[in-house]
Amino acid sequence: MAGRRFRPAGPAEGQGLLRRKDLLLFFLLPFLGAVILILLMSALNRAYVRGSMDALVTEQLGAAAGILKAGVGRSLEEGTPPSRALDIYSAEGEIYYMALLDADRKVLAWTSLFEGYLPLSAQDVPAGGAWVIDSPAGRIFNHFGPFSTRDGRTYYLYLGYSLKAFEEMSSRSRRNALLVFAIIAAAGLVVFRGLSILQSGYVNKAREAEESQAEKERFQEISGFTSGVAHEIKNPLNSLSLLFGLLEKRVAPDLREDVALGKNEVRRISLIVDRFSDVLKPLLVRPETFPVGEAVESVLASLASEFPDVRDRIRFEGDGRTAIRADRELISMVLANLLRNALEAGTTGEIVVRADRDRKRVRLSVRDTGPGIPPERLGRIFEPFFSTKAGGMGIGLYLALRIVEAHGGKIEVRSREGEGTEFIIRVPGG
Repeated sequence: MAGRRFRPAGPAEGQGLLRRKDLLLFFLLPFLGAVILILLMSALNRAYVRGSMDALVTEQLGAAAGILKAGVGRSLEEGTPPSRALDIYSAEGEIYYMALLDADRKVLAWTSLFEGYLPLSAQDVPAGGAWVIDSPAGRIFNHFGPFSTRDGRTYYLYLGYSLKAFEEMSSRSRRNALLVFAIIAAAGLVVFRGLSILQSGYVNKAREAEESQAEKERFQEISGFTSGVAHEIKNPLNSLSLLFGLLEKRVAPDLREDVALGKNEVRRISLIVDRFSDVLKPLLVRPETFPVGEAVESVLASLASEFPDVRDRIRFEGDGRTAIRADRELISMVLANLLRNALEAGTTGEIVVRADRDRKRVRLSVRDTGPGIPPERLGRIFEPFFSTKAGGMGIGLYLALRIVEAHGGKIEVRSREGEGTEFIIRVPGG
């Protein structure tokens, strides 16, 4: 029994890894696939919108060019010089440049917002007479086409329309698409983070449940073994106690002190067996509502026989009328154990017991200024049969843990070497 080591089995960790893989497989990968699909669809949609927009622009601006040709043609028929015929339309904000050419494609007149820039000379006119160029002012739609006046003369009109408004619409559409994508991505990350937190909590709870189950199995095995040992030891101890009682009356006076020592040792062994038996018994909690101050006062009175200066060394803070809902005897046992440990820890300053409200619970704390608990031992002090004291049996704090948990509460410890130790208990309030 002593050589066995109990450790929570590995399935919780293995299951945790599997669950992480499942989380990646069933959420993250589909999410990434959806993101890629959205990006692809967005790119295809932008390409489609761009193509549709270019076709629409070509159609609409071609119609506008036809109207301009008719207007310029009428001006020319009325005898207006070519330069004056273009002046009427040069103020249009969306027309960046325009030119009037004769039948031989010689420039008769032109205007431009580009300070002398007319790209016609450097641009071959494509079939259809419509094309788009990039310029410092953005994309420019170009239209080049012939028209005739009523007297049979042929002219060519060259126009450059700014696509700035359309570009702004396209840019706004792109920004909206990116915004929607960012919102979807952020929502997905938030959901993934939430699922990850839930999954981590689930794994931690599963691990804690397995550790608790392993601890229960360990306790049950120890309990069965200890109960058997206690039963086998009690009968011989009773016989020894009776034998020492008879010897004490019949032995020579010079041996009575040795017999009394033996009798005390038998009694001590019997007390240890009884304490082990008490730890192994199921706890029966009989809750009642009572003020914390009464329990502290009762414990101080019981400790006065062991520590005469207990009231000088222990100070109570908080409202003693704070009500607590618990088993008075069991809670007093916990407080007595914690205070006894603090008194025996070599504390030079005061030991402070404090009680206050913590929402619907009562928070009890016992703080001393003793040597503290080494970090390597701090995580084991609630284990059964583990003690930091030379003559300790490792039962008191384990029993305190069982009592507090039986009340649906929690107990924790904070300690630093050379600064002291504080035990904090949270149990239901009254």
